[in-house]
Amino acid sequence: MKFNLFGSKLRTPREKPIPSKSKPEDATKDNTKVAPPGRISSPNDGTDFNNIFYQFKNKKILSPLKYLELVPHIRSAYKVNEDLGSVLFDLVQLTNTGHKISFDQDVNPKLADKMRDHLKARSKEWGYGTAGMEGIINKWIAQIWVGGALSFESAPDRRLTKVESVFMVNPETIRFGRNNKGQYETYQKVNGWKKPGDELIKLNTNTFTYVGLWGDEDLPYGIPPLITALSSLATQADMKTNINHILKQLGLLGYLEVMLDKPDQLANESESKYKDRLNGLLIEAKKNTKAGFLDGVVVGYREDHEFNFNSTTKNLAGVNDVFNLNENQLANGLKSPAAFLGLDQKGGEGQLGIVFTKMLSQLKNVQQILSFGLARLYQLELDLAGYNYNGNIMVEFKTSTISDDLKLWQGREIKQRVLHALWVDRIISSEKYAEEMDQQKPHKVIEPPEPGQTAGADSVKKEEREKKKDESDRRSRDKSNPQPKRKDRSTKTR
Repeated sequence: MKFNLFGSKLRTPREKPIPSKSKPEDATKDNTKVAPPGRISSPNDGTDFNNIFYQFKNKKILSPLKYLELVPHIRSAYKVNEDLGSVLFDLVQLTNTGHKISFDQDVNPKLADKMRDHLKARSKEWGYGTAGMEGIINKWIAQIWVGGALSFESAPDRRLTKVESVFMVNPETIRFGRNNKGQYETYQKVNGWKKPGDELIKLNTNTFTYVGLWGDEDLPYGIPPLITALSSLATQADMKTNINHILKQLGLLGYLEVMLDKPDQLANESESKYKDRLNGLLIEAKKNTKAGFLDGVVVGYREDHEFNFNSTTKNLAGVNDVFNLNENQLANGLKSPAAFLGLDQKGGEGQLGIVFTKMLSQLKNVQQILSFGLARLYQLELDLAGYNYNGNIMVEFKTSTISDDLKLWQGREIKQRVLHALWVDRIISSEKYAEEMDQQKPHKVIEPPEPGQTAGADSVKKEEREKKKDESDRRSRDKSNPQPKRKDRSTKTR
C-alpha cells in the first residue's frame, strides 16, 4: 500500500521503504532545468538581419564582407610594390620552418613510419610547379596573409584511392550559407556562367578546407590582415609620382639657369622676325650649354651671360621626414617591424626582444592554421589509401631559429626537473607528469621511490659507482697480499 506523506512517497511496513527527495509545495511537475537544443541567440553580424542574407535556390547565403573586394588589389600590389612584396616574402620564409608528422602513442611505430613515408612520397605529386609539400605551404602562407584565410581543395582520383591534386581556391570567392539546422554550408562564386542562378557551386566539406585568420563576428569570413596597409600604399604611390615628376623636370641634383642679355630689335626688322631671332639665340645657347656640360666646360661673356645653379635637394630637405612617416605607417599596416622595410628602429636590446617575441607569436598563429589544414589533408590521403589505424594525426612546425630552439629545450629541461621533483614527492602522478611534458600517457607507469631511495637514472648510477668501488677494493687487496710464487721459477741457486 502506498501513501503520500509531506510530499514523500512511502510504503507500508510489509514492503521495503523507498526514500525519495521531498519537494516544496510550490514545485511544478517538471522542475528539472535542461539546456534546450540548438541556438537561442539571434545571429549578430553588426548589420540589419534582413540585409546580410540573399536567396540562392531556397538557401540563405551570408553576404560577404565588403573588404573582400579589396583582396585582388592586394594580390596585384605585392607583385609590383617593393615594400609589400619584401614583407610578404619575409613572412613566408620565416613561417615555413618545416614540419613533422606524429601519431598517437597507440599507433604501431612501424606503421607510423610507413604512413609518414607514404605521405612524403605522395605529396610530391600534389602541387604542379611546386617543390612538393613545402612549395604548397609557401603558397598557403601567402594566401593567408593576402586573402585572410587558408582555402584549398584536396581532389581525390576517380577510384577514390588517393589525393590526386591540391588546388588553391581564392578566399574572396567563398560564400557561406545556413541550412535549416543553422549549420554553415560552403559555396564558391564563379563568374562567367551563362545560365543565371548557377554562379554558386556547393563545395564538399570533406575535401574543401577554409580557415579564417581572424575576425570578431560570427561570420566565418576571414579578414585579410594586409588591408590596413592599402591607405599608406596609396599615399606612397602619390608621393613617388610627385617625386618622379620633379626629378624628370628638374633633374636629380637640380637645374642650371642661364640668363642672356636680350638684343635690341633692328630698325628694319619686323616683329615676327625679331621673335624668331630671339628664339634662335635661346635655342643655340641651350645647345651650346649642354655641349659644354658634356665636356665639363661652360663658357660665356661675363657681362652678357649669367649662370645660376638651382638645387632641388636643398628645397626637398623635409621630404625625407614625410617619407619616413609614411613608411612607419606602412609597416604598422603590414603588421611588420619597421626594420623589415629598412628603417632605423629605435630602442635597445629589450625593444628588439619584444619585437622578436611579437613576430614569433604572429608566425605561431599562422602555423596553427597550417597544421590544421595539413592534418586534414594527410588524414584524407591515409583514409583513401586504406591505412587502418586508431588515433589522430598531428602536425607540428619546427622552431624558427637555432636560438629559439635552444631556449625551448632549456625551458623543457627546467620543466622536466621541476616535474620530476614533484613526482618523487608524490605531488603529481605519472600520468600528470606525462601530460605536462606534452605526452599522451607515460610509456610505463611506475611508482615514485620511497623516501631515502633513488629511482631511475640515479639508481643506475649508484649501482655503477658501487661496482667500480668493489673492483677498486679488490685490486687494493691483491696488491697488499700478493700471490706466492712457485719455487721452480726462482732464479736463486738451490
